[in-house]
Amino acid sequence: MAKSYFKSYIWLLETLQSRGRLTLNEIKDLWMRSAVNDEGRELATRTFANHVAAIADIFGIDIVCDRHDNTYRIENEGDLGGRGLRDWMMEALSLNNLINESVGLRTRLLFESVPSSHRFLTDIIRAIRDGRMLDVNYQGFTMEESRDFLLEPFCLKEYKRRWYLFARKHGIDKEPHSFALDRMNKVSVSEKTFNIPKSFDAQAFFRTRYGVLQYEGEKPVGITVRASARQAKYFRTLPLHPSQKETEATDTYSIFTYFLAPNYDFIHDILYYGDDVEVLEPKELREQMTMITENQAKLYKK
Repeated sequence: MAKSYFKSYIWLLETLQSRGRLTLNEIKDLWMRSAVNDEGRELATRTFANHVAAIADIFGIDIVCDRHDNTYRIENEGDLGGRGLRDWMMEALSLNNLINESVGLRTRLLFESVPSSHRFLTDIIRAIRDGRMLDVNYQGFTMEESRDFLLEPFCLKEYKRRWYLFARKHGIDKEPHSFALDRMNKVSVSEKTFNIPKSFDAQAFFRTRYGVLQYEGEKPVGITVRASARQAKYFRTLPLHPSQKETEATDTYSIFTYFLAPNYDFIHDILYYGDDVEVLEPKELREQMTMITENQAKLYKK
């Protein structure tokens, strides 16, 4: 796919989403005044039709014409409001287009790099969309050498500047497991197809997980923490987990509850907040936090 065409798809989607219904002549006029059209070329009717077809194929977003007034609109725009891949994609596309249209802001908008999004992400999204398996050469951090896997891709999740694919090893796994994209050496979309079980729900799959890791035997439990009044403000605006509930608030602290499996990521995130956050329950988790902090204290006293 030519890079210039992809920029055009982004521009067309964002324009229709932000402005609503537009005639073809209005779209052509806006295109001539767009900074994305750096060559100043007119948008030919045939090119526009090709863009509409490509957007439907790549993004699953339909642009249709209302013959009553010959205006174009995004037919399934209501689907863009969810939390799924399409909503994330549209937000990313709109932001990218805004930056392209605002050349002077490029040096003043700073983003964290997500290295694993530079390779393989597009192919994996296509495989998920088309129900195709993936041939992957993979080497996890604990693996002495790389291995080849035939994977059935279920879903993708971004966590702490890394992308993770949740997939089953074909003919081996019953449940999907995480594969970090930055530990993939090669990825190719297979001709082999598969069907995701109808019972699989990505939102439910992560409902009691924290981050991406959950080891065998880890079960979700009720967790209670006490946060300082300052830290509570951050938790209110950006919850640690979807299950978060604030059950008590005072001038000096707040009590938050969670229902999740307290894995490695959760424990280390709580430790990150230092003495601003204290685990109250369950007793086993509190004792585990105590042991870790005591070992830290010994380390720094040496």
